[in-house]
Amino acid sequence: MSTFIRIALTGALLFKALSAPAQQYPDLGRHARQAPDSLRYDLSQLVDYLSAPARTEQEKAFSLYTWLTHTITYDEEASRQGRRINQSFEDILRRSKGICFDYALLYAELCRRAGLRCVPISGYSRQGLEAMELPPTPDHAWNAIFLDGEWQLADPTWGAFPGQDAFSLRYGVGYFLTPPQLFILNHLPALPMWQLLPCPVTAEQFSRPAESLSALIERASPCYHYSDTIQAFLQLTEEEQRREEAEHTYRFHSTEENQKAWAQAIIDYAVHLSEQGAMFQEADSLEAFLELQQEAIRLTRKAGELTPLLPWQIEFFTGLLINQAVALNQQSDKVETPQRELALLKDAQQYLESARKALLSLPEDNYYRQYAEQQCQAYQEVIQYNIERLE
Repeated sequence: MSTFIRIALTGALLFKALSAPAQQYPDLGRHARQAPDSLRYDLSQLVDYLSAPARTEQEKAFSLYTWLTHTITYDEEASRQGRRINQSFEDILRRSKGICFDYALLYAELCRRAGLRCVPISGYSRQGLEAMELPPTPDHAWNAIFLDGEWQLADPTWGAFPGQDAFSLRYGVGYFLTPPQLFILNHLPALPMWQLLPCPVTAEQFSRPAESLSALIERASPCYHYSDTIQAFLQLTEEEQRREEAEHTYRFHSTEENQKAWAQAIIDYAVHLSEQGAMFQEADSLEAFLELQQEAIRLTRKAGELTPLLPWQIEFFTGLLINQAVALNQQSDKVETPQRELALLKDAQQYLESARKALLSLPEDNYYRQYAEQQCQAYQEVIQYNIERLE
């Protein structure tokens, strides 16, 4: 995740660049900064304290933002290592450190506990106002907050740095409720809807100097109802959202890295469907089980078209195929006509053959391959016997 280089300013310039909410709510900001340190370990009590003097949703969001940017510092160690050290909210609060993803997740959680709708956003960042080459994958995270009937934008990570940067110096704003037409100059979300613009910019356009991009935005005519798209997206389950985000991230910025991330998201969703299917199998609902398994198989094949499957993914795929064959064999005992029974058995036979071919891509000494090949052989003999009985 990216670190933003700050430019120290004189007191007069710093005051000039302060965001409007900071000027508007000085008492609220002071209250947030004076929160007892002990509250860090009880988020419910912390949110109650921070929300107490707030009279509006914006004041509440500002108090939470002020506490977070004042209390949590950027984790330079994790940034150097290129990985997240924190694995939970407790880790962030205990260490008082985090990278941008930690800031965004924690702010979303604080807002949720305060009754505000807040979403972590991933995307690309510009360190300055000059032209840039977009990185192959999203490198930053921030938030969208729903306040008083509309979505607004905030970046608690960059808000936590002391002083102001070239962006704030040039445009006189900070990173809390920044106008979308300014926020886009150095924040490009992976999903265009989170630009909150009537006509979203492309990845290529974002790479231009900020001044050129600003002029382009001013000339653009409305072409997009982002609020409708956001509403539809948020009605999806979390698993569906992750899959949709990965796909649109790739389609928006089609790099090899984003393609691999999309494939992984597809596999993750297939695993989710398979786990749901197992519950139907236990409830003896073969129709529902077969439907979910079939979709999981289709998705895994799709992932394999995007990028070669990893060994564990091949094992997962063959497991899906074998389970589907076994379920079809079981279902064949419950149909009324021999023709339908024969069709189901032949389908099961094809799934087992696909499983056998997939297993051949694993090393010969792979334990799962040896075990699954024996399963395939045993099931094929049973199904072949049943097919011959009906023909």
